[in-house]
Amino acid sequence: MSGSLHLGAKLATAFFAITLAACSPSADNAQTPVPLVDVVKVEILPHARWQTLTGTVEARAQTPAAFLISGRVESLNVSVGDRVSKGQLLASMSKTEQLAEVAAAQAGVTVARSRLGQAKASLDRQSSLWEQGLTTRSAFDSANTAWETAASAAESADAQLKLAEEALRYTSLAASADGVIIRRMVEADEIVQAGSPIYLIAEDGPLNVVVNVQETAVAGLGSDQSISVSLVSAPDAKVTGKIAEVAPALDATGTVPVKVAIDAKLPLGAAVTVEFAQSPAERVILPAQALGQSHSSPIVWLVSEDMTVQQTAVKVDSYETGKVIIEQGLKTGDVVVVAGSQFLTPGQRIEIQGGETE
Repeated sequence: MSGSLHLGAKLATAFFAITLAACSPSADNAQTPVPLVDVVKVEILPHARWQTLTGTVEARAQTPAAFLISGRVESLNVSVGDRVSKGQLLASMSKTEQLAEVAAAQAGVTVARSRLGQAKASLDRQSSLWEQGLTTRSAFDSANTAWETAASAAESADAQLKLAEEALRYTSLAASADGVIIRRMVEADEIVQAGSPIYLIAEDGPLNVVVNVQETAVAGLGSDQSISVSLVSAPDAKVTGKIAEVAPALDATGTVPVKVAIDAKLPLGAAVTVEFAQSPAERVILPAQALGQSHSSPIVWLVSEDMTVQQTAVKVDSYETGKVIIEQGLKTGDVVVVAGSQFLTPGQRIEIQGGETE
């Protein structure tokens, strides 16, 4: 009887051990899988960032057209966008005052010349009498002085007439060069001062592209630097330009106007795309997929010597097609995860695809 009980106890113990073993997870099943990632080793290299901006085409020579006298604008003969030729009449000023001055000057010339003729006749008579000894020295000298005075008055009257006629010509405003009207500053019947621009003419000839550049990027521009220019409407048709002028101060937009000289014939006022490389700077270039975010800040995953990963914050300089340019946060030799980082956690062990870094 006791033997049977002893055997039963052994069987029960064996059954319990088998059941417990069946319910316990194996060591292999309990081990967490190690993520497989791709990595690159960081190199710091000189990188010239390309900047793309939008500008407009303008004539290199832009000439204001202005009356040389003050007065009332009577007519405006051309409009913005019109093509004009050198000498073409652009506008006219009221001539009433100038015509009156010409008439008065002409009358003055007539009187002065009449008096000159009379003085000349008197001098000739006194000269003849002097030669015959029939007049006094005083009378001869008086006639000579009167002639000189009349001659001077006639010259002055002629000069006044020329000035009046010149002022009359100034009431007509003509184009100083071939070109296109790009701006009109006044309306008809306005009173304008001498020298106040009426029109702005874009002269035919060389062209500039005007683009506004951030102040921080201006330092990297050089006069010998090639600039790529293309029409927004035709981006594949590129021309090359050179820096012609950099404004000495910021404009109202808070940027620096830069003029790029081009030789191509592009339409005035056309929108263009301008591309130029800034001065090279030490940067790290990574595949775009290497960059992540933590609390809205850019980060990358670094691999430590013990094959664990940690997040590190970086400062992004710029983005390019398929690449991210890192300005700060990495050093030469750092190993960065570039693929497989979606489910990583700080301190997690990883395995590198292929077993070595690129």
